[in-house]
Amino acid sequence: MSYTLEFKELPSAWTGFLRAALARGTGLKPGQSIPPIVARCRGVVADAEALRKYRSLCNFRIDGKLPPSYPHVLAAPLHLQVLTHKAFPFKLLGAVHVRNAVTQHRAIAANEVLDIEVSVEGPRPVDAGLEFDLVTRIFDTTGNVPWESTSTNLIRKGSGGGGKKKSGWTPPDWSQYQVVESWQTPEDIGRRYGLIAGDVNPIHMHALAAKPFGFKRAIAHGMFSYARSVARIIPPGQEALQLTVAFKRPVFLPSRVELLIREDGQGREYLLTNAARDTVYLEGRVDPVASTAAGTPAPSEAPAPAAATTTTKKTSATKRAVKKTSAKKPSASKTATKKVAAKKTAAKKAAAKKTAPNKGNASAGKRTSAKKTSS
Repeated sequence: MSYTLEFKELPSAWTGFLRAALARGTGLKPGQSIPPIVARCRGVVADAEALRKYRSLCNFRIDGKLPPSYPHVLAAPLHLQVLTHKAFPFKLLGAVHVRNAVTQHRAIAANEVLDIEVSVEGPRPVDAGLEFDLVTRIFDTTGNVPWESTSTNLIRKGSGGGGKKKSGWTPPDWSQYQVVESWQTPEDIGRRYGLIAGDVNPIHMHALAAKPFGFKRAIAHGMFSYARSVARIIPPGQEALQLTVAFKRPVFLPSRVELLIREDGQGREYLLTNAARDTVYLEGRVDPVASTAAGTPAPSEAPAPAAATTTTKKTSATKRAVKKTSAKKPSASKTATKKVAAKKTAAKKAAAKKTAPNKGNASAGKRTSAKKTSS
């Protein structure tokens, strides 16, 4: 059985997290898949004040466009609706966001009207448990997809989230990277980002709330660290791009982090680490993609946006009106030909009158001559 959720406006993220706290999950039997669950919301426009706060917190410049990480924030309420649906088999709290891949085919204007669609796929067995994907697609009013992403999440076999570094960890060759920025992540960054992004997971809010989930302290949102990193390293003017990130270790609050990059001729690879270089929190890439003015075409099963349908109907009506007008009115060339013919006919008649004798005119002439002689 498949499930489709349609929303006229974005649902409350707070309600979604309340449902997540109460959800228990039924689990899956071996070989079972997550049933198809799709959530859609039409006519979404980014809130200007929320966008301003996000840009400021993550250090994105103001350019009239949505930061390439921001559509994920717009879609977050729909993510929660899918992951707390009665048919979703896992408990959301305790799931770990492990990877994210974004393809932005073109920049999205800050005030652009968008349709958002979220679906879920999986799971896949991995060493640590089960992984599933949240697929998010942003549609514009023409039905094209300027932005899409896949967020991979892990349902672990065991409990606890503090974790320890895997044995046998091999550090990268630090000499290939250069430090481009460092910043302090304060103790309250989880609360500040969470209120803006609508992600109030307890592990980010406070140390006391994080401890029941196995963390010694609260941790920063992975999507905050990711956004803060790409805001610094995306080349100016590059709007069509692919962003990939793997969330390796949690950033405990407070902490100081350093951002390193390496150019490889194709794009930029980046690492978020600490000054001691004994932990990598994030690793990812920023790569250019072929720019398309409208984005990729929507798949055939996606519903056509209402704005696009209206435009099509108006165009058809205009064409019919033009046809009717053309049927009623002769063409300009035909009208001109008729006028020339009429002038020629009139000229011939005038010439004929001058050539033929005109009795009336002759008599009048004689009368005039007689009068002049008498005087």
